[in-house]
Amino acid sequence: MNDKYIFGPVASRRLGISLGVDLVPSKTCPLDCIYCEAGKTTVHTMERSEYIPIGEVIRQLDEVLCDKPELDYITFSGGGEPTLNSGLGRVVDFVKDNYPEYRICLLTNGCLLGDPEVVREIARVDLVIPSLDATTEEEFAIINRQASGLTVDQMLAGLISYAKVRTSKLWLEIFIAPGLNDSDAAIARFVDITEQIHPDKVQLNTLDRPGTVKGLKASDAQNTMRFIHALETVVPVEAVGPFRYRSKKLRKKIKLGEIDTRIIELISRRPATLPDIQLALGIAIEEVKTHLEQMLKSGHISFERLPRGDFYRVAN
Repeated sequence: MNDKYIFGPVASRRLGISLGVDLVPSKTCPLDCIYCEAGKTTVHTMERSEYIPIGEVIRQLDEVLCDKPELDYITFSGGGEPTLNSGLGRVVDFVKDNYPEYRICLLTNGCLLGDPEVVREIARVDLVIPSLDATTEEEFAIINRQASGLTVDQMLAGLISYAKVRTSKLWLEIFIAPGLNDSDAAIARFVDITEQIHPDKVQLNTLDRPGTVKGLKASDAQNTMRFIHALETVVPVEAVGPFRYRSKKLRKKIKLGEIDTRIIELISRRPATLPDIQLALGIAIEEVKTHLEQMLKSGHISFERLPRGDFYRVAN
């Protein structure tokens, strides 16, 4: 079997060191989102099936995990919707029964969270991150371009019902599409729905790489702050797109002597920018900058200037 269903580990700006697991062929999804960096959906469906052989997924996963890699999460993600695979629960149980030291994260568009079988299969998942980009049928059709028969009310009802019985941490990801879902009325609806879902936090995202539709722009800092100010009345908020932000409730308290150690641990895995480090540590960006400058002077770290910014790494 030449197909590879396990990828990484990779450094994720949200999840740390993540081992990815593909459970469906690329671009098999209930949605065809205009911002999807994986490209246009080719298999547009809500039907669950064993799209790829779960036995082979488990074999490949076992092959990687038996070497005990250092991971923050095993992540069900990839180029399609993982909950479409009817063998999802078998993979979850395999990891939890054989490698319980590892945490599992499910990245999902949330369209199948109203299915009781899906809810049962993901009960042992540590972290679920569903996306929410639309609050009306019009927004849903324009931004998410759903499969036939799926409505925004159906999707929202499923997400809210799952939230009431969840056994996992829940982070709600909201994608900001300027001009499409960022009116004052839309933001008010996001707040109302978020209050019903009651996630542990909201992550705000926006365009970072080209999507499938020309002309789509990223939300700037000022626009993103409109969402933050509104949502922080009901839940802690984190902005993970080009503009970075974290509510005070989410900022970690790190002892002064531990900051340099944490920075070294982070960039020894993979080079990172100042915003990457600030987001990972959850402390003020000026404090991170001070420590980086001191570590550069002492020769403990170095940096390389690249198009996306200065990437810090452990000095050779």
